[in-house]
Amino acid sequence: MPGDQLDLSIPAGVSAGALPARVSPMQPTPGPVPFDDPGYLFEAWWPGIRAQAWVEGGRLVRMRAEGLADPLSSFVELTEELPGQLDDDGIILDGWLLALDEGGWLDTDLLRRRLAGDRHAGRPAFVASDLLWSGGTDWQRRAFASRRTRLESVLRDGDRCVVSHALHGEGTLLAEALARFGLNAISARRLDARYRTGSAGDAWLRLPIAPEPVTERPRLALIQRLPFPDEP
Repeated sequence: MPGDQLDLSIPAGVSAGALPARVSPMQPTPGPVPFDDPGYLFEAWWPGIRAQAWVEGGRLVRMRAEGLADPLSSFVELTEELPGQLDDDGIILDGWLLALDEGGWLDTDLLRRRLAGDRHAGRPAFVASDLLWSGGTDWQRRAFASRRTRLESVLRDGDRCVVSHALHGEGTLLAEALARFGLNAISARRLDARYRTGSAGDAWLRLPIAPEPVTERPRLALIQRLPFPDEP
């Protein structure tokens, strides 16, 4: 892909090419209505573009995203912000590219403009939900619970690069909390599952949320405070 041809130098002492050039993504399976299960971690299904990020030599050297040849050209601000929030190197993250307006609200129209080449449309954000490599070591065969714990220990939350907040075992509570934002699904990941190429089976489910009238736009910072307090 054209996005793999970026000519970015690697600092001395770091082995160029230590990370794989490509990781085939795990694809979620359509699931039933939201449910509760202590064997799963539940989080929002973010209204963005699924993406993987490579950080090597202290730099964001590559991104892969659905339908984009070179995501870094559209989300260039992340090249400085994301590596600065990591307490490890030789990392591959799996997550979502989003666009925020000036108030921090998720805006799909601004995202579409970004993807169409307007680099001034909104503010880009990256929400990480999984960690595939860390310290130059492959973590894909480890249980999701271990990968998630590692992710939360190496990525410090910032204004627009964060670890997706999640609820353990409480899918119905999460679905009820998100319904007012008009989001149409939540994510359910089995805690004991490895990362696998292609269909995830029951390791990763996309659970639909019953449509409700939208009472509030989704905001990144607000969704990160799950479960929501009773406030306007």
